[in-house]
This record gives sequence, C-alpha cells and structure tokens, in this order.
Amino acid sequence: MTRGVKAVLFILAATVGNMILTAAFFVGLLALYGLTLARLIKVPTAMPVILVAFVLAVVLASLSYSAGLKYLKKRWDLEKRLGLK
Repeated sequence: MTRGVKAVLFILAATVGNMILTAAFFVGLLALYGLTLARLIKVPTAMPVILVAFVLAVVLASLSYSAGLKYLKKRWDLEKRLGLK
C-alpha cells in the first residue's frame, strides 16, 4: 500500500471511530440524565437536555480521540507505520 492510501484509510477509520465514540457518549449521557437528574428537575421539553448531552458528547469524544491518538503515536510510532515520516 502506498503512503497516501494508508493515510486515507487511517483518516476514514478514525472518523468512523470518532462518530461511534460520540454516539456512545451521547447515549450514555442521556441515560445518566434519565437515571439521576430527570427525577429532580422537571423540564417542559427534552430539547435543552438533548442539546447539552450532544455538546458534551462531542467535547468528550474529541478529548478522548486526542488522548488516544497521542497514546498511539507514542506507543506504536504511528507516523512511521503510516509512512508519514
């Protein structure tokens, strides 16, 4: 495989992984809200809760992705394996 193909495949895999991670955080945050704060705070609509859960999910997934990428770069010398060095 050429260097460009490896880089494109890595970007595609990372994007799919980030989307799955975001969805998992979103569902987890909504479940956590349902089990804790939903009983205490009564809101007329679920829209603010969904919006806050989505924003938090994106932030948490971005931070997790960044930490994971830093770990992979250090642990397995990712740039060398992808042929970017």
